[in-house]
Amino acid sequence: MKPDLSGLTSIYLQPGEACFSSNPVVVNTVLGSCLSITMFSEKIKYAGMSHCQLPYSKHCNLQCNDCKEPYKFVKCTIIQMIKKFEAMQIQRKDIEVKIFGGADVLKTTITEDRISTVGRQNIDMALETLANFNMTVTASDIGGRFGRKMHFVTDTGEIFLNRLNNNG
Repeated sequence: MKPDLSGLTSIYLQPGEACFSSNPVVVNTVLGSCLSITMFSEKIKYAGMSHCQLPYSKHCNLQCNDCKEPYKFVKCTIIQMIKKFEAMQIQRKDIEVKIFGGADVLKTTITEDRISTVGRQNIDMALETLANFNMTVTASDIGGRFGRKMHFVTDTGEIFLNRLNNNG
């Protein structure tokens, strides 16, 4: 059953973008190997969603303060999203985190017994970075070989997700 999202302003995220809102909107995107991270505070109804392309930037410092494209990279995105929530006086323990995407569509590195794809690297970086901030993922739909179309409702934190057929 398709959710009724009529009446809500709709925002489409391109790769490397993020959206933050304290108003009810629906944020949409389509993911392949890219990763979407959502953060939501039930207490004050503040939400953020990103569309990250790569695990990290080789050109910014450990805190991603000098990152020129902070929402392009998973690590920088998580750091920037946490900063936005903390600026709203939201404690990390009160942030609900969900991750989506990271499909194995582009092969990048082959080791002796494992292929490391961009999607897998994005997932690993997200889980590692969130663990470093003592944050846990409350829901996810990651990996696999299929893309995803997602809708994030900012005033409820709800995610509506469609897996896309990979057969062209």
